[in-house]
Amino acid sequence: MKLIEGSFKKVKESKNPEKLNDFLVKLGEDPKGEYLDFIDYFINNLEPQILKKILLNLIFALGQVGKVVELDEKYLIFLSETYYTSDRWIRREIIQAFQNISENTTLTNKIIELVGYALNDDYTPIKIDAQKVLLTQTRIPDKVIKNIFHTLNSKEFEVINYSSKILEKQFKDTNQLFASLNESENFMILKSHGVRALLLICFKSFINLDLFQEMIINSKWPDTSKKLYVKEIETYKRIILKNL
Repeated sequence: MKLIEGSFKKVKESKNPEKLNDFLVKLGEDPKGEYLDFIDYFINNLEPQILKKILLNLIFALGQVGKVVELDEKYLIFLSETYYTSDRWIRREIIQAFQNISENTTLTNKIIELVGYALNDDYTPIKIDAQKVLLTQTRIPDKVIKNIFHTLNSKEFEVINYSSKILEKQFKDTNQLFASLNESENFMILKSHGVRALLLICFKSFINLDLFQEMIINSKWPDTSKKLYVKEIETYKRIILKNL
């Protein structure tokens, strides 16, 4: 620890971004809870223009330390506030940090909502990293479920694959699924491709599929939505029959 403290004293006095970045990478490679003192200093004392140049590695180091110790909420607040003002590289590092931090720290609803917001990102690696974080959660807020439904309309296999794992974990039965589709008219989100993906995820037998179809027919959904879902269900049934 004395060696790392000596290195810290040298780099903080130099204020050299290259040396600061090298130091932060070393912290992340062998993370310890004691390193939070160094990270605190950088967050609270560096000039904004220098902090900006080391931000990526600072977030990396914080996420790695979060893998081994529980973090105070102030670090989650720092990451969330930084997320909304950063480029895609920083945003992705923050989402990855949340995944590491979740191993020892309970993520607040606000953080989970931020991660759900990341599902709307144009940069696919951020979406996938966000999905990995959501997979660690037992319960996901309704507004985040809405964004997961949106991802089912994607043409990207990996995105749909991760969403399927999340939804399988969240919906234990057909009633839960139908209730979630009804929430804020989430059923309106899915296009034909998305409905097909949902059916593949949630239905493995005719029994539950018939129940789901009956729920839709008896619902107060607009006729256009009913027709879309029923059409895809009937097609899915025929596919199941062919494979019996």
